[in-house]
Amino acid sequence: MVLLKKEAHKKETKEGVIYRDIIYKRTLFHNVKLDIYEPLVQLKKAAPIYLYIHGGSWLRGNKNLVNIYDKSVHTLRENGIAVVSIDYRFISQSGINAMIEDCLDAVAFLRKNAKKYNLDTHHIGIGGHSAGANLALIVGAILSRTSNDILFIVDDYGPTDVVKLVKTAENAPWWSHFISSNQLKTISPVYMLHPKLPPIYISHGDKDTTVPLCQSEELYTRLKKLGIPSSLHVIKGANHSYVGMTEFAIQQHRKIVLQFMLSHFRNKGSE
Repeated sequence: MVLLKKEAHKKETKEGVIYRDIIYKRTLFHNVKLDIYEPLVQLKKAAPIYLYIHGGSWLRGNKNLVNIYDKSVHTLRENGIAVVSIDYRFISQSGINAMIEDCLDAVAFLRKNAKKYNLDTHHIGIGGHSAGANLALIVGAILSRTSNDILFIVDDYGPTDVVKLVKTAENAPWWSHFISSNQLKTISPVYMLHPKLPPIYISHGDKDTTVPLCQSEELYTRLKKLGIPSSLHVIKGANHSYVGMTEFAIQQHRKIVLQFMLSHFRNKGSE
């Protein structure tokens, strides 16, 4: 685990201060980076954190995909919350374990540099979409075993049981060629659940042909058995990435997710 202090490209705009391309980890072949979006309103000396992990089949995408959720990001920042979006090495580059380690090292970097960036690393929400939601669940499960710092997890149509997803598919997903069969559980959050998990918000389209709805249903069933506060929101008519939904419906759904996140930031902050 390598943690680095690095001056970011600080940018002050009408949309507030953004630190772009902070190198949080340096490996032999990669400089792994994150962006920090400072709160637009400083309600506390140190800002709670929403950590976003992008999707892309663990093989593509980047931290700029947080801009898909620009309205939600703006609202979080208006409520005194810092938004952090991270890159990570892909499974085609370094394998599963390195990818998960990168996400954990991003949190370790934020903890190490909390004072520098005025961050409250005892109040962290984690979320992502698709493969990023999968990683958010894994990271949240690992960190919450030893810490109460994770307030919630947001899972937008993430794969939860990759063992079933690969082995029951008529044709194995194209990304599965980068994952050995003995590693499928390593990237399957349903096998990592425990009673100390924070509340989890799950949403999934009922027409998803990439990650079947049953993946989220299985996660929800297991969470209920453990007594973890959780909710499953099935989006009617939506395929993967909510294809098939109108822009209005997408924005209405995101308002509900945003309310979930803000409520948990506020509840923990008032303790």
